[in-house]
Amino acid sequence: MTRKKLVTVTFIVLCHDSAERVIALVRLLLQEGSECSVIVHLDKKSPKTTFKKLVLALDDEPRCHLMRNRVRCGWGQWGLVEAPLRALRYALDQEIVSDYFHLMSEYCRPVRPLSEFREFLTAHQGTDFIECESSDWIRGGIREDRYLYRHYLDKRKHPKLHRLMYRVQKKLGLKRQYPKKIEVRFGSQWWCLSLETVKKVLYIATHEPELRRFRSAWIPDECYFQSVVYKVSRTSLESRSLVYAEFDKSGKASMLTRCHDIPSDFFFARKYMS
Repeated sequence: MTRKKLVTVTFIVLCHDSAERVIALVRLLLQEGSECSVIVHLDKKSPKTTFKKLVLALDDEPRCHLMRNRVRCGWGQWGLVEAPLRALRYALDQEIVSDYFHLMSEYCRPVRPLSEFREFLTAHQGTDFIECESSDWIRGGIREDRYLYRHYLDKRKHPKLHRLMYRVQKKLGLKRQYPKKIEVRFGSQWWCLSLETVKKVLYIATHEPELRRFRSAWIPDECYFQSVVYKVSRTSLESRSLVYAEFDKSGKASMLTRCHDIPSDFFFARKYMS
């Protein structure tokens, strides 16, 4: 029996912190993931020296692509959606045509061999892996108000102003209508999408006016792709992330080590120290 050819994957890595951490991750992905590619987006707010280190170390890697058209990525703000959108557009423009596109951060690490990851995707080819849940997925804080009101400020930098702006809008009755053509869904920021779905996502991103509201939504990276994929690929998605993470009481990802019992149905872990 002829063995089915493994799918190819393009890894989109969002980073902002350590050039050394990113370089190590990229080299690991390229070494283990033959025929796969990596697109690196460094937060535009990061020091220029960080980007220079990445250029010196990775620019000559034929399967690694450093984004020049970068965006500022404030926590809970639109940049964390715009960055992967730009990476996906870049991939198609540069004809980096992989079967799958997997979004991850510089803090993610494989917890199983990448060959097993590709074998899994090959066996489930055509399925998209992204959490697309109702607002009950949100454990604390506001839910529908995340997108029914406008949130322009970085909450971590301006917590009081962020809260005041939200309260003023509620008092003045500035609540937006529920979107009519998009059913808003929520889930983890990290996803793995098929090429066919990526093309649909990019098409609808430029042809659906209602998506503009997400530019001023609070934490849009937990609802934009989830809502769009739910619209264009509802029958072929599996509502789960392939990246494992644990969170503390404040909602920040906790550090994981080899002693943590990571479920076998995950292929990556967030903030995993191997």
